[in-house]
Amino acid sequence: MAITINRWPNGYYYMASPLWDPVCAKGQEPFVLGRQPFGRITIANANAGGLAESYVSIDQAHHAVDEIVAMMAA
Repeated sequence: MAITINRWPNGYYYMASPLWDPVCAKGQEPFVLGRQPFGRITIANANAGGLAESYVSIDQAHHAVDEIVAMMAA
């Protein structure tokens, strides 16, 4: 098992607009579907939280660690 931490780059996160983007059902948003574990790989970044804020990245990192712990317990 490994944890990879990349530097905090300047980036851009596209936030959906209710004027132009289709409305998705709760839990079916692209950022929710995109952060699903892939085998033993978990995703944690602002994109996985659907909001371009630092605290969202930190929350998603906590979420990813919880997923890893759950995988190890299973």
